Amino acid sequence: MGTAGAPSPDGDSPPPPGPRPRRPALRRDAAENRARMIDAARRAFAEQGPGAGMEDIARLAGVGPATLYRRFPTKDALVAELVEVFYDRLVALAEEATRQPPGEGLDLFLRTVGRLIAGSRGYLPGAWGELARPAQVGHLRGITDGLLAEARRAGVVNEQVTVTDIAMVVWGIRGVVETTGTAAPDAWQRHLDLVMAGLRTPYIAFSRPPLDTGQVDRMTSEPPEPHQG
Repeated sequence: MGTAGAPSPDGDSPPPPGPRPRRPALRRDAAENRARMIDAARRAFAEQGPGAGMEDIARLAGVGPATLYRRFPTKDALVAELVEVFYDRLVALAEEATRQPPGEGLDLFLRTVGRLIAGSRGYLPGAWGELARPAQVGHLRGITDGLLAEARRAGVVNEQVTVTDIAMVVWGIRGVVETTGTAAPDAWQRHLDLVMAGLRTPYIAFSRPPLDTGQVDRMTSEPPEPHQG
């Protein structure tokens, strides 16, 4: 997940991000087919990893391979759609978190993001590479920045913590999810408990300065590994 710049020194929240771009409306039957195919792809990748085949996905969706290929000519096109849906959901979770009582939004957001990541095994690399649309990433950055500013004002997060640190928290969740797989699918929750306890510590003797947003942008713009099949 990308990040935005840190909150202003006087503690004010950054200006609210602009509206999200909307996808063109689909006919009801086309929208239902798309939803079935997206859900089937998510399940196939979660169960089989990135090697899941288009034929397997079509079978899970209850459509013929030709129907799937008409909508998504390649597996990369399908993964790109999954990534778009993934970011739409991230933004919705972040917006919901902004409506929580003061100081509770950031914790709620990170925990719901963890559940979303845990349910997105098999196509996660695309969500942190060139498949993520800049407009989605930018919108999410602005909301995350505001959640951190609110948590700092409420005194539930150390003042030294920056928005790029929050990006690394999310990367850590992703790493635990990818490493533990189905052997320990909920291990990321304990990891996040430990991290959140650290973020609440009154003073942290950091050994290194935080990443700047330019570094984060470069890290998250690396193209993902090509998908097979």
